[in-house]
Amino acid sequence: MNYEEANNIPGMVEPVEREMLFDRAKAIELNANDCIVEFGAFFGRSTNCIAQGLSANPNYSPNCFFYTYDSFECDVHGWFAPFVHSYAQKANVLQFITVENDKVNFKPVFDHYLKAYIESKLVISIKSELLESQPPKNPISLMHIDSPKYYEEFKFIFYRFFPKTKIGSIIIFQDFFYHWSASLILIVAVLIEKKFVSVEQSAASSLVSKILKVPTKEDILEIDLIMQNQDKLSKYFDLAIDECSKIKLDRKDQFLPRIILAKIQWFYSREKFPEAKETMEKYLKDDNSFDRQIIYDFLEVFGNGFSIRRLFEKDHE
Repeated sequence: MNYEEANNIPGMVEPVEREMLFDRAKAIELNANDCIVEFGAFFGRSTNCIAQGLSANPNYSPNCFFYTYDSFECDVHGWFAPFVHSYAQKANVLQFITVENDKVNFKPVFDHYLKAYIESKLVISIKSELLESQPPKNPISLMHIDSPKYYEEFKFIFYRFFPKTKIGSIIIFQDFFYHWSASLILIVAVLIEKKFVSVEQSAASSLVSKILKVPTKEDILEIDLIMQNQDKLSKYFDLAIDECSKIKLDRKDQFLPRIILAKIQWFYSREKFPEAKETMEKYLKDDNSFDRQIIYDFLEVFGNGFSIRRLFEKDHE
């Protein structure tokens, strides 16, 4: 892997995640017309790692297209704009960013960094909101999901793209171990319980899973009904913790407690204050340690009133 090439692209994907993305793309089994899908490309660091891995995959053919989906926009008053500005400023690429009608457009930054892969047609960049995103016709061997932190948005991927996977396909949930990813954690836990996916490994906040059974439309509707039953969902946080504890986790003390923090955030945002308090008390009574980063994460949740939904919606109006 050309680490310098990936490192030169600004982004939040950690070194251990970059290596994992490269290794997974290099090792996946590819049939002649299989494809790879990514949601949430940002400036293209993760895209670059996957593209490098595909280039090194002995089974890769020019018909194995890599599709990246991203709105490549956010609201100047939304959640994501400060990150876009900060990373672009540090990398001296602010000149590629445009602002019009309060929308920040950062696709030219992505095009700048991924130019060689786009021109070679290895990477096909699709500017699209999740609501409008449509799956490719060919089977999906690997899917990297970074954009949605809420089940309401993840549903579009689940309904349209998961039926295009195959047994053995690799699904990577970026920011699974994240305090704002409560409903994403829940849907993944449901998929684990129903034996549609297995947990493979973690890398920083990413969870790598494998498709054990491809969901049908009927399966998806059944799982959606489970996700609508808010009163019975909280148990799936515990299932997620149990399943993730069975594998070797990257920085377990830092990332596993984030599922507890996500559970507290989920309870609190639904005004289930006693349940949120009980969850925190149980964590403390069980003599669990607090990594310094977890304190910062809690302060971030606390400072945003236990919900960033309003800011997220501004970015994706």
